[in-house]
Amino acid sequence: MHRPKFLIDSRTALKQCPRIRSQMFMNLKFAVSLGLILLALRLSAMALDPEKQAVIDRYKQPFSIYLEAIKDLGTALDNPTSDSDFIKAADKFCDQANKFVDEFNENKDQFAESEVVKSMDSDPDSKKVVDDYMESLKEKLEDAKPIFDHLITALNRHPDSPEINRVRDRVAATFQRIQLIYM
Repeated sequence: MHRPKFLIDSRTALKQCPRIRSQMFMNLKFAVSLGLILLALRLSAMALDPEKQAVIDRYKQPFSIYLEAIKDLGTALDNPTSDSDFIKAADKFCDQANKFVDEFNENKDQFAESEVVKSMDSDPDSKKVVDDYMESLKEKLEDAKPIFDHLITALNRHPDSPEINRVRDRVAATFQRIQLIYM
């Protein structure tokens, strides 16, 4: 039996309807959840004293440099065309990572005796914002671990040459500087 194309097959529509509804519900649920999370983060940031928020933002700046350096390194390691491209990518990462360390230490020194920073220790809103940021930063750095593993593997895979040895030493020194931040 041939059915006209403009008629709706009710059996097919009924079979697809629950799937479509559940997919729409999941998408709506995800969108609402994401919106609520972003709203909560924004409200918690707005609840802070502007001076405290400025200090937090100032500490976030160097980390954005470092995260961008990691992202750039990952992109460069995915498709190097020659040893010189690999060396340039590693050198660029070291430059950016060292800039991160310098700016982080500058902020640390600038705010070492700051009353605003001292008051943040007893302010639960400030602690929450900092803890939330540190948790997200920790996740981002964990996600970057394969990039560092790829860098180390690539350094060990390349034959010894003065230029590769220089890059190995520079990467090792950069990682040591970064580790000193955590002490």
